[in-house]
Amino acid sequence: MIRRMPFDPVVTGFAHLSCAGSTDAEALALFRGKRPPETPRPACDLIDSAIHDPVFYLDSFRNEPDAPRTLAMIRSVVAQALDAAGLTPDMLRDSATGCAVGTTIAHQFTDTAYYARLRENPDTEENAPVERFLNSNPAEAIAREYGLIGPLHTVSNACSSGADAVSIAALCLLSGQCERMIVVGADELHRTPVAGFHVLGVTSPFPCRPFDSARAGLNLGEAAGIVILETPECARKRGRKPEFALRGFGMSCDASHITAPDATGSGMKRAFRDAMTRAGLALNEIAFVNAHGTGTVLNDRCEAEAFAGLAEEAGITTPPFLSTKRFTGHTLGAAGTLEFIFTMLTLRDGFVPASPGCKTPDPALACAPLTSPLELPAETRFAASTSLAFGGTDAVLIAERLG
Repeated sequence: MIRRMPFDPVVTGFAHLSCAGSTDAEALALFRGKRPPETPRPACDLIDSAIHDPVFYLDSFRNEPDAPRTLAMIRSVVAQALDAAGLTPDMLRDSATGCAVGTTIAHQFTDTAYYARLRENPDTEENAPVERFLNSNPAEAIAREYGLIGPLHTVSNACSSGADAVSIAALCLLSGQCERMIVVGADELHRTPVAGFHVLGVTSPFPCRPFDSARAGLNLGEAAGIVILETPECARKRGRKPEFALRGFGMSCDASHITAPDATGSGMKRAFRDAMTRAGLALNEIAFVNAHGTGTVLNDRCEAEAFAGLAEEAGITTPPFLSTKRFTGHTLGAAGTLEFIFTMLTLRDGFVPASPGCKTPDPALACAPLTSPLELPAETRFAASTSLAFGGTDAVLIAERLG
């Protein structure tokens, strides 16, 4: 049975890297319309792919040619977040710190290079199985680098991986397995998902327009986001006064289809209810929802049905919602963590942008996203971020801005 959490894991640091920017100031300037969003470019011009679908690629990020790109992105944001949290490597070794990484590409698709080499040199790959395992387990790589002794989880649950990593990390803290978790969502652009989403026919030939009547699908993107979660007591003992907490989380699976969510939003509603129960909150206390909002017909319909249905159950109007994917593309395993960070930034800034890319909301949807910006009252404390994934997986994270 889901109950109110005995304590709320606190966020003592976070960092992010995406086409929305690599600093809080860059992201907030984009949200406020002070700089234009990037225009996605053909995948074939950027990665090893023959497909022309437009994608969001981090031109400014450079990694060594032989280094796995996703792991390099993870290392970059981990260093930033640890600095923001006031943590040194020695402090991580002295306490029970674990790591959870949500990803799809780093866990599954880095194996393609291994198999290619194995076909070419079947007798000279003595260390390949070990290399393959380490490259496909970024949580293990971070643990080795920082000497972590806590629980390790590499989560590969399609597009909810980043949000699920946050939830699993919270469970590690709540169960007493450790005092601190480094939680990352990260994915690079890779030809396998580019080809896969193209074959599914859900990619847009122009910048994505979530919830818009003229939407045509999604754009893929790459990103990394990290949050440092700690028990309140752990943060207090080292003199940290956190600005945010994970107030609640929920996970479910409607299992209606291998790639499509249940059109009624049943799984999303279940995950949302569980998150609110853990948080001890009612829907009318949620200031806004940062929706998954990929721009595909089925995703947007599912979320709109869920939000409208939850509001009807509560006897209130639908909470304001938006999608930030016009700014970043759909970053797969990074999306849940990245968008949780964006939710916290928006709570801090007190300004919720109109859902980018949505000029004319689809009248067939059960409810419409924000079409004009929303100024939040100074006392606003709670907002939610939602994620959907293949297999009918749903995830909800509730952020709290602490007083």
